[in-house]
Amino acid sequence: MIQENVLPDRLITLNEVAQLLRVSRHTVQAWISPSSPNHRPEFAIMARHAGRKTVFIADEVTAWLNQRRGAVYSDNPAARTTYWRERFIGGRGLLRGVLKAPERESSPLRSGFAGGLLALDAAPILTWLADGEGSAALLVMVNRAEGLVLSVPLALWLLRRAVRSPGHYSALRDFVLAQNIFELAPLNEEALTRAEDLPAAIGEISLQSYCCCLEAGAATFVTADRVLLKTPGLPVSSF
Repeated sequence: MIQENVLPDRLITLNEVAQLLRVSRHTVQAWISPSSPNHRPEFAIMARHAGRKTVFIADEVTAWLNQRRGAVYSDNPAARTTYWRERFIGGRGLLRGVLKAPERESSPLRSGFAGGLLALDAAPILTWLADGEGSAALLVMVNRAEGLVLSVPLALWLLRRAVRSPGHYSALRDFVLAQNIFELAPLNEEALTRAEDLPAAIGEISLQSYCCCLEAGAATFVTADRVLLKTPGLPVSSF
């Protein structure tokens, strides 16, 4: 009888998982913590403990990753350029004088965002493009982020609005898509499921963006939607 040599499972650390998924260590910790609003049970079940360390089986994480590939987990190195922050800052005021910055919801809620992927709703994006009130506070958060996430529904919404101003469409499309500033979060089944538990009064674009971006690994969602900001336990922030 020929005995097959079965190789032991290769274990990887929490830091290695974060590098593989291209998110922060903080994000991975949030996914496996039952008390976190970003808890992802289907991911947490893969976590194992070796003494005081949290480890994962490499093949399990790779399989999980392959099932959920979107722009955030892209194997395309151009998914987010190394110079995303500089290019985002360069877009400040891109539509100044053309676009009126939206009114901001007066809210004391600030997440204390300290790192990870930062997701933007329509209001902060429009404020940034118009260089309106709140741009300075948004810049502080962007400087702490390891990357920016924009939902596919919001990207489409922005570009459809820009069609009404043909002279500025190319510049906005370049900012949203061509410069690889953002990682685009797809609308998928997991995002739809997340939406089921949220208040019906949330604005449609904000709801879709929040669910897409959280499923894509965003640590904090920056918004002006008053219902989202007033819903307890959500990883949201005003700006």
